[in-house]
Amino acid sequence: MVSKKIGIVAKKLNHSLSPLIHNYWSKKNNSKFIYRKYEVQEKDIDKFFYNYRKDKQFVGFNITIPYKENFIDFCDRVTTRAKKIGSVNLIYKRNKTIFGDNTDVIGFSKTFKSLKIKNTKSVLLVGAGGAARAILYFLNRKSIVNIDVFATSMRRQENLKREFKFSRFLIRSTHLRKKYDLIINASSAGMTKKNKLNRNILNLVKKTKGVIDIVYNPIDTELLKIAEKHNIKSSGGLKMLVEQAKPSYEIWSGNQIKIDRKIYQMLTNKI
Repeated sequence: MVSKKIGIVAKKLNHSLSPLIHNYWSKKNNSKFIYRKYEVQEKDIDKFFYNYRKDKQFVGFNITIPYKENFIDFCDRVTTRAKKIGSVNLIYKRNKTIFGDNTDVIGFSKTFKSLKIKNTKSVLLVGAGGAARAILYFLNRKSIVNIDVFATSMRRQENLKREFKFSRFLIRSTHLRKKYDLIINASSAGMTKKNKLNRNILNLVKKTKGVIDIVYNPIDTELLKIAEKHNIKSSGGLKMLVEQAKPSYEIWSGNQIKIDRKIYQMLTNKI
């Protein structure tokens, strides 16, 4: 039997952990799926999607930075949440119809609920990209609107204002409040070989109830280390990565799966 293809699409995928996750589940569940990396240049997206539509063995794929917004218009149907968020990270086929969805919000919801923070009323969200949009969607669904969005550029402010509710859009850390119930890093700051997170944001950690960092490399970011030092509830990006991958695999395979400790150990060893 010919193996069915699934995969992940981006411009560069050198350090993607997604193949490790999905091929582990495929082997564990005796599924005939092979998860591959597809590095595609922007000028070749049309050709890639045309070939995907015609390939009966190509079941679906994930999308990561910078193409989450590019692929939304290629889909025949898009879920309500993906439309609202404005991006897709999951594409799959049902008969001859191609669907687009966003599972980032699922991954974040699992992360948020795992912290069990009571009365989250004020939030600092660092970043204004695709991940931040999914997080804003979730927070607004939870009726949390007292949110400060901190970003290095004003460029995304108007787009966010049209789709989501939040208090302020800030580009200067000196304008931050003195205290937030929850601090979320949805940017690449703090990632290996990237810029560090703003010092004024790090100084707010000791006063907060919880911290979420979507960065997973390194596993223990400076933000998480400070939270641990002050006994603040926290969660890193590895949980969100695995939790957003789970619904993708379940849709492609038709099988419900459980997330076990082994997958986290395997990913930690790889990082």
